[in-house]
Amino acid sequence: MPEPGQLSVNDRVLLHISRFATDIQPEEYPPDCTQAGIAVAVGISRTHVPRAVKGLIKDGLVAELTARVKGHERRMSVYVATTEGLRATEKLLETAQTQEFSVLKDGAIVRMTGRMIEELVGRKRAVTAISQMKDGVLAIDERRRAPVRDLTKAPHLDRFYGRGPELEKMDGFMDSHARVLVVLGNRGYGTTTLTRKFVESQDEEDVLWVGLREDTSAEEIERQLIAFARRIEKGIGDVKGVLGLDNTLLVFDDYFSVPEDVVEFFGWLVESTDSAKAIINARQETPAYNWFYQKRHVDSGIVQELRIKGLDAMSARKLLGNDRIEEDALKRIMQITYGQPMVLKMLRENDQKGLRKSTLFTPEEIRYLLFLKDKTA
Repeated sequence: MPEPGQLSVNDRVLLHISRFATDIQPEEYPPDCTQAGIAVAVGISRTHVPRAVKGLIKDGLVAELTARVKGHERRMSVYVATTEGLRATEKLLETAQTQEFSVLKDGAIVRMTGRMIEELVGRKRAVTAISQMKDGVLAIDERRRAPVRDLTKAPHLDRFYGRGPELEKMDGFMDSHARVLVVLGNRGYGTTTLTRKFVESQDEEDVLWVGLREDTSAEEIERQLIAFARRIEKGIGDVKGVLGLDNTLLVFDDYFSVPEDVVEFFGWLVESTDSAKAIINARQETPAYNWFYQKRHVDSGIVQELRIKGLDAMSARKLLGNDRIEEDALKRIMQITYGQPMVLKMLRENDQKGLRKSTLFTPEEIRYLLFLKDKTA
């Protein structure tokens, strides 16, 4: 049994593997997911890894796959956390919040709770440090402060399925020279949910989420940006300074019908972005007079566009909550709804009131869709 303030080898291996969990199976896995990578990261002998992963596999927390690994020509065994494994990881981290650890800090050993460590270096680095604990002592890297993340205006992330290609394009945007990504989609197609999901993966970035309304003013936006930036650098006094911050992501959600001063602000934003990145969720049906960027911005690479369509059939099936739905019934639902996530979610929840209020479907069409949704093969 591990001593108080320590974790078992199996727990540390699970924490390490969970760091690389993805919704979509990647073409190549990082070497960290192989036995050799696990041994190096967790600080155990390579011969001890099979015993640890075997126990985790037996408990249903980890699965073994044969897949491509970055830097290797042949396919290899890799280890990934299952859904149950991710739940167990969350419980481990929840317990670690109040648990005390021996921490090497400024050359001395001190006692710190998991919550204190996370506040000091951020969640991702805290998980890494705990999984890589050596001889009962946890070493932390304080060179980078914990990211500032203001998601108070962001929606709660509910069920999320599919969107692998879209998430990859958003990753590409973060690695590109582009400064603004405009995520375009009709109402109900999930631009907000997609961006919220993407933000979850950006745990190294300082992030601010700004919700836009019809009565939002440019002055209000500027106040939010400056207040956020001063949590990062106290001396910032204008929006230009905000846009010059490194490792910063600004999200503006639901750009649609906005006042003229806000249109002008975003037009200036496109021309003025520096180190910070901006993602703007915009409705496809935004009036022409409200567009804030031009074709030349896209052609020059300053702005990238990501146009969102409906979900694929497999993801729609999962969102409907009927894994055994009849193929013809699913096909008809897709033809009628175009895979619109908002509609599919309402069908799952049998939300007739919401469907009547938020769609143009007739009562007969709504009853028909609900009938199709429950058909099983």
